[in-house]
Amino acid sequence: MDEQPLKILITDPHLQGGGQVRYVTKLARALGRLGHHVTIGCKRGSILEEGAVEAGCDAYAQFHYKGGLRPRLWSGDLRTLQQFVRDATPDILHANGSQDHWISGLGNRLHAQKTCVVRTRHNTDVVKEHHLNRWLNTDWTDWQIAVCDAVREIRIHQPVFDPARMETIHNGVDIDEFSPNAEARHRIRQEFGYTDAHVVVGMAARLNFAKGHRYLFEAAQSLRDTHSEMRLLILGQGEIEAALREDVCVRELDGIVHFAGFRSDIGDCMQAFDIGVLPSVATEASSFSLMEQMATQIPMIVSDHGGSKEICRDGEEGFVVQQGQAVPIASALGQLLSDAGMRTRFGAQARRRIAAEFTLELLAKRTVEAYRRALEVHDQRLVN
Repeated sequence: MDEQPLKILITDPHLQGGGQVRYVTKLARALGRLGHHVTIGCKRGSILEEGAVEAGCDAYAQFHYKGGLRPRLWSGDLRTLQQFVRDATPDILHANGSQDHWISGLGNRLHAQKTCVVRTRHNTDVVKEHHLNRWLNTDWTDWQIAVCDAVREIRIHQPVFDPARMETIHNGVDIDEFSPNAEARHRIRQEFGYTDAHVVVGMAARLNFAKGHRYLFEAAQSLRDTHSEMRLLILGQGEIEAALREDVCVRELDGIVHFAGFRSDIGDCMQAFDIGVLPSVATEASSFSLMEQMATQIPMIVSDHGGSKEICRDGEEGFVVQQGQAVPIASALGQLLSDAGMRTRFGAQARRRIAAEFTLELLAKRTVEAYRRALEVHDQRLVN
């Protein structure tokens, strides 16, 4: 197939940030660097408008992307999409959420000028097995990308998907942006009052039950008396912050746990970590935070839920532990707290792992390869 640059409309229905929004903006920027023309389609007022500017691409913030049965808003979005297709003649419509997928799939179905439709699946959420979803995912969509094998494995066993038209492409990060930085490490540790004697255990995730903070706190409670050097730095905000703070008080961890909240300099804050923990129990797929910490040369403890174990391998870049259990976390954490050499070895291997398999450049190149496969399928389906 002709390797000419592609014109791509990447869409997403979110107003605020999160992993999916980061995927869209990072991928758009990387695709642009490869010479492709990318437009981000989003809601009016979405953070993706600003993200498009940062990514160096166009924003088309004309959609409503409302869920549920909303005939007036849906018809408006369908007209908006069809106008964009007529004017911009994109090669690819790349959807990332439910609402935008339905608009792209249905709008494409109704339009005389058919465009190749691709969908990225970012999570393990249940997809109902009814005829409408079958039409959307098999008849109206040419190709699907799962961000980890765990997500793909769930989908390929559902009759509303075609396993032959789905592949895994993990997320990726800018390896240079997350290089170890001694100056940032010193500055942030000084800000939070950490000395060289402290071993900082960090967690960078939204404050949500799915992320498993409680299991880290329970593990820390069991290690507190034997590891006085341990400190916990919690980055992020979310709906269960009050409950987590109460849990810390009940466990008498107040003196060693610091909730830093939202930080615009989260990359610098992660430099302060000596050990990273991601004990997720739900919704975890291909974590940007995990990759960023590993690129920063931080040894990790991750749960065996979702795609984390595909990124961090047990005994190589850190430890993979059973989800929803504090005891395995305590065991792994105790080993890393006690062995600085192990932390150094795992951390160095973690950065090598990201550089070899999970860079932003690889994400873009693999996605372009997927687009070209999708275009081949699209052309075949038009003929048939």
